[in-house]
Amino acid sequence: MFLILATAFLDILGIGILIPVLPDIISHFGVSEAWNPYSQGIYSIGMFAWGLVFGRLSDKYGRKNLLSVTTSFNLLGYIILYFSLSSGIISADMAILFIIFLAARFVSGLGGAWLWVAQAYISDISTPTTKTKNMGMIGAAFGLAFLIGPAIGGLLSHWGIEYVILGCIIAITTNLVLILMVIREPNKHEKEMHGHNVPFRFSQLMIILFILSFGGTLAFSSIQSGSSQFYRDIYGFSTNQIGYTLSLVGLIAIIYQGGIIWFVRRALTEIQMIQVAVGLMTVSLFLFAINRNVYLLFPIIALFPIAMGTFQPAINSLIAEKAGKEVGKVMWYNTSVISVASIIWPFIVGTLYVMNYSLPFYVSTGIAFILFIVAILGLKQQILK
Repeated sequence: MFLILATAFLDILGIGILIPVLPDIISHFGVSEAWNPYSQGIYSIGMFAWGLVFGRLSDKYGRKNLLSVTTSFNLLGYIILYFSLSSGIISADMAILFIIFLAARFVSGLGGAWLWVAQAYISDISTPTTKTKNMGMIGAAFGLAFLIGPAIGGLLSHWGIEYVILGCIIAITTNLVLILMVIREPNKHEKEMHGHNVPFRFSQLMIILFILSFGGTLAFSSIQSGSSQFYRDIYGFSTNQIGYTLSLVGLIAIIYQGGIIWFVRRALTEIQMIQVAVGLMTVSLFLFAINRNVYLLFPIIALFPIAMGTFQPAINSLIAEKAGKEVGKVMWYNTSVISVASIIWPFIVGTLYVMNYSLPFYVSTGIAFILFIVAILGLKQQILK
């Protein structure tokens, strides 16, 4: 468990280092600020494209092998990104360099498919009673990476954007070495690779879970793809301040998903956790959209890691539980659903954002409220069954 969490941390660390300087990168190319969320949508297109081709390969060829391949793509994406920002290395006009930058985001997106492999790995090494807690631990790894990564990105930005990208490359290279040299195939999955495979079949509960996963990603993508630009435009935050704000979110995620979620799971079922999380998501998105007080901003954004830290482990645990031996393939289904949402919404966020800075967050509030109704009515029927 420690080793797979270490690989998750290092992979996400690269993302965390990059996020604070994305507004600077967009400014560097002289394009509209809408390209900040657009570029993240292109990342999600890469993530989805990988899944279309390699969706169930980890079930067939092993978790370690697929982690190695996805991490290699991620590393390649950051290397291409470095070249797009190093005008001293490539002599080309800004339009060509911007196209290279977008290509880099797509290639890194191919590497982003590591997430569903890591989730399948965690399912393999978990028992039914520890699955939700362990799925929450990957959220804690996210939190730790987003605590440290943005702070590193902010500090490295003093020397230039290229140094920030080099920090990402070092993190991902370390991760690849760890996977190749230390990570082993889970014993449970190694046996199942050579055993009888019972085909997975969709149930009504699974369909509802995929709908919730899709909608939750839509609602939260406005924060993931638009918040850093929002902090700059509304509150006048510098790159360092954006990094520190994201680090606060990471710190809360560590505390919550690293320990508190275990007590939440003892008090609530996974279905109840989903219902509470979506309600909290609705409230926090609405408050984020209407607030203009910098001091109130921090307690509001503290609600995001609690809402998503409750929502995602519960969803992932239920999906893995219903997947049987094809957990890798089914986790890919879920990641594909998330990827489609992550492709669609950043482009909509960018378009809405240039119309009105708060508009993407109002629309996300509406989506979260619809999900709340689905979670209450749809999952209640599953409980009654």
